[in-house]
Amino acid sequence: MATEHKHWAKEVVQRTKRRDDTTNSRFIQKKMNQLMASIAQASANISDLQIQLATYWEYNATEMAAQKQAQITAELTTNLIIEITGLTTTTTQVRSPTLIPNTMTASTITKVQNRDPVERLEKHILEYIHQSTLYVKKMAENRFQFAKAQMDEFKALEDFEQIATPSQWNIHLMLKPKVKLCSTKNKNYLIATKRIEYGLPPKFINKMDFVFKIDESIVNKDEMQIMYNQMRQTIKDFHTQAMTLYVQSLAREHELLTNEIKRIIEGFPNENDDGFDAEAGYAAFRQYHQLREKRFNLEVNQSIYFLVEQRVEGEQNNPEPVAVPTLIRSLGEDFSFQP
Repeated sequence: MATEHKHWAKEVVQRTKRRDDTTNSRFIQKKMNQLMASIAQASANISDLQIQLATYWEYNATEMAAQKQAQITAELTTNLIIEITGLTTTTTQVRSPTLIPNTMTASTITKVQNRDPVERLEKHILEYIHQSTLYVKKMAENRFQFAKAQMDEFKALEDFEQIATPSQWNIHLMLKPKVKLCSTKNKNYLIATKRIEYGLPPKFINKMDFVFKIDESIVNKDEMQIMYNQMRQTIKDFHTQAMTLYVQSLAREHELLTNEIKRIIEGFPNENDDGFDAEAGYAAFRQYHQLREKRFNLEVNQSIYFLVEQRVEGEQNNPEPVAVPTLIRSLGEDFSFQP
């Protein structure tokens, strides 16, 4: 985008703190060299592992061929001894001609036989690597789409700035922080809904607990278990109600801000006044606002990705979550309830 469209992505400007072509070009070239070096190193590592795999497989196959040849030699020796002793002659005459050529050709076909399983194994490994790195490709595509949306929005803003009337520009300046705040509220709302979907409540809700100890010297263990189950259910119901109220409040905030922004846009000046062409400015503003919303939506989608990582980490750390902990059968003096 910098070379073809003369536009620097926001993430580049945030790193270099300027839009200077020389500084940003130097920064981009440095990053590209680092990435190319990393790619070359990764490719070299994969090639080295492929060579090691082929060598290992060929070594094992050679060992197997040597063992097979030793077995064949032993059979030939046995048959020869049997023939010399005169126990039988038919067995040697039938088996010897077929076994000797096999010993001569075993070493020649070993390499051909070895390559096929190695290629199959390499294919499975490469397919695994491909599937495991799909998210990297997806993230790179999202970053490019986000940068392109920023570029389109920036150019639309420049066009609007050139033809906007003073009143239109003032309304734009007044509306800008509201739109930004509305995007933040929308992001918070979508993150909260995803937290419900993934079962990952925020910390300020998850840390709320309701546990007290029951005197085991008075209450029997069956009644204690019932009470502890009621505690857990109370905590679960409270978390559900708190999360529901939290999502409702976020949805209401976003709704009110959205309605306010819609009213302002509906009242945006679009009639010519005092010699200004307000219609062209109105059309340019609508185009700019649509591109701004597109960029905000992409930003929201990117912000949800960290929840996917938390969900995967949670599943790995808790592969088999237990809803009700098992109490020990005999409650000693050191017994304490662990929720």
